Amino acid sequence: MGVEHSERRDGHRILSAALDDPDELSARELERSVELLESDRKRVRIGASWVFAAVAAESPNRVVTYVPQIAALLEDPEVRSAATRALAYIGRSRPEVIERELASIDEELARQCRNALWGQFAPKKVVETAENRTRSGASMGRTDGDRWGWVGGGSTDVYDSGSGSKRRRPPTDRPIDPPSVDYEFDRYTPVKQLYRGETGRAFKVVYWTPDGGTNVGLFKRFTSAEEAVRSAFDRRIAMWQSLDGHEAVLPVVDWGTEPNPWLVTAYEDTTGIEELGRDDRTDAAVWTLREVADALCFAHRHGVVHGVLTPGSIVRSSIMTEPDAWRYPRVTDWGYMSLFRSADVRSVLPERYLAPEHLSPERFGGVDGSTDIYGFGVIACEALLGQLPSELASEPESRSSSTGPTVRDDRLSNDLSAFFEKCLATRKTERFETVQTMRAAFLGATGSVDD
Repeated sequence: MGVEHSERRDGHRILSAALDDPDELSARELERSVELLESDRKRVRIGASWVFAAVAAESPNRVVTYVPQIAALLEDPEVRSAATRALAYIGRSRPEVIERELASIDEELARQCRNALWGQFAPKKVVETAENRTRSGASMGRTDGDRWGWVGGGSTDVYDSGSGSKRRRPPTDRPIDPPSVDYEFDRYTPVKQLYRGETGRAFKVVYWTPDGGTNVGLFKRFTSAEEAVRSAFDRRIAMWQSLDGHEAVLPVVDWGTEPNPWLVTAYEDTTGIEELGRDDRTDAAVWTLREVADALCFAHRHGVVHGVLTPGSIVRSSIMTEPDAWRYPRVTDWGYMSLFRSADVRSVLPERYLAPEHLSPERFGGVDGSTDIYGFGVIACEALLGQLPSELASEPESRSSSTGPTVRDDRLSNDLSAFFEKCLATRKTERFETVQTMRAAFLGATGSVDD
């Protein structure tokens, strides 16, 4: 019992440290993780393999030297699965360096290791690549959780500048998403923690699909374990999943309520449509907002309200076959965020994105479809102008007035100014009656042609 307790304690401590800051993990802790791959407890073995995933994602050179030790565990059928998992994570990081390591160990063991790493028995053909490769569109090096809160996954890198200006047209294709699955929560392997806060945590994860493929997902796990919250969460995510038929709705991959509520969606590393406004990419912004409005109309027809629409709740997918096309927007985090609010909603979302009814429901009513109209007005202002309505208001915003901030900007037509004024009215009765009428007014104000 003492050994099991020690393994659980060490495994939890090392994995938590690896997820928080993998670069700070010591060599002794990595050695201990190799030992824990041989634990009698399955969860301890899985956790140890996740340690190598987290470190390999940030500092692959640190874990390559452990390949021979982990490969030696493949001969034990009891721990082969965990060892294979750890090797697979390492193999995705630096295959060319790993191949050099394998050349120095026993040929049969190297053969088993290559099969675990790359799913083939022949040596993998690898190509040396330059160090410090960058994506098309360098990281802007900031965490968006500070500005948008939990919605959209919290802290996540944004990749859009640089290559963004080369995107000149709407895509003709649509994003390809992984299939929905029905797994237990521990089938998802975290490779990077993206957010940690009062309401829960978010991770970038990898997982296997039934066809044997590997996919990347965004995993969110929430802190509440109350039965009423779990039941409501289950219903609301099911409603979100019912919207998967719309191309501008980010699909749900999987979800559950045990031991706490959690969900997995397709992973996108590009968020923040306000960048379009800051880069003066008006055509892209209008098209993007039109797709978001279409998603809202589709959702409301199916009885689903978003409730907390912010720039962080819109991810944008690159269409790999169309590098010159605009990123395809998709709305995420439908309908469930209110379940995890504390007494002060501002602890979950920045006040600048909140509708009056978020702050004073006893005065302005509850969250409903009209709240999405207010949210659309806020994100549309940022997407078109790069600034919030409150930053462009002719007078300081007053929550007590019947109308919201009057957005004034030389770039706005009179029709768009009127559109924003109606979206952002403090009282819901002064806003557009439905998202359908809001969408029609937006198309008219921007000169868009309906399909």
